[in-house]
Amino acid sequence: MKHLTENIITEITKAVVAIKGCRLASITYLSKSAGELARYTANFGFSYSQVVEKSKLELELLMADPVIQAAWNDDYKAAANKILASLNKTLAAHANGEQNEDYTKKGQYIPIGNGVNLNTKDNTIQLFGLVLTKEVLVKGVYPFVNSSAVTIARRKIEKMLPLGNFREFALDESQVARMKINGDVIEIPEMASLSV
Repeated sequence: MKHLTENIITEITKAVVAIKGCRLASITYLSKSAGELARYTANFGFSYSQVVEKSKLELELLMADPVIQAAWNDDYKAAANKILASLNKTLAAHANGEQNEDYTKKGQYIPIGNGVNLNTKDNTIQLFGLVLTKEVLVKGVYPFVNSSAVTIARRKIEKMLPLGNFREFALDESQVARMKINGDVIEIPEMASLSV
């Protein structure tokens, strides 16, 4: 186990960038907004475009399934159409080496390597993964959000798609307690007591 006091974010970044292909890793992470501490197992080093393509295909299959279509009300059908339009727009933008115009964080990230970006807004390193499991260690405080019926339907449909597992982790010493990649454990001493 590595207890690093200097350049911990650099060490984690190097370990993630060194991943060849898609690889499982675990991260114990403290959410900035809700204060939830959770242990995630996720795939890192995946192709975002491939996940978008797979999500589009799976959504099209859901939309063509007569059983699902009979179960979906108008809100679900409208949500599915919005998701499909967004996925198509993302794929078209990626084909031109660009980002979807509707992406709220467009132009905010500079790619560093394999699933690792620099957030130009706050100069933090962002790690992107597809979450497979999540174990909540300490519950957070979750704000109430009053969403429309179409937005609720959209969230439920997105959870059925590969892209619904997409998660961004800010690599900040106050947020990451521990990370395990390729058998190496990188632990932040100040947060070691949280990563039980």
